[in-house]
Amino acid sequence: MALAGCLTAAGCIVPITVQTRYAGDLSGCATGPGARATLVRIGDHFSFAPADGVLVISGTVAPDGGFSGSLVTNSARHDPQSRPGTEPPPFTVTVTGHLDDEAAAGTYVTPRCTATFHLPHIGASVLP
Repeated sequence: MALAGCLTAAGCIVPITVQTRYAGDLSGCATGPGARATLVRIGDHFSFAPADGVLVISGTVAPDGGFSGSLVTNSARHDPQSRPGTEPPPFTVTVTGHLDDEAAAGTYVTPRCTATFHLPHIGASVLP
């Protein structure tokens, strides 16, 4: 039987055939050699996982393929014992760029570094 959509057991809410997926190496930002990044487009929205880690940046895709999104988190150095007003500012990460049928290219920015990327389009798969 052909797999025409999403695996229910995997908890997907959007059929794989509706997603456009881009993946490749993300160099820079001290991610180390071979750090992989993934961008998934579904309609006019996208999700970007730098270094395929736990942070996922979501945003919108314009009709011309331009995309942008950001994520604001608490500082990684948050100390519950610190006095009010002495905590570091929130940690904001952003991603901007352009995508088409062949690739997604853009810039990933954190408070500590900036990295550019070029992620080729990859075919739909039930496996990562």
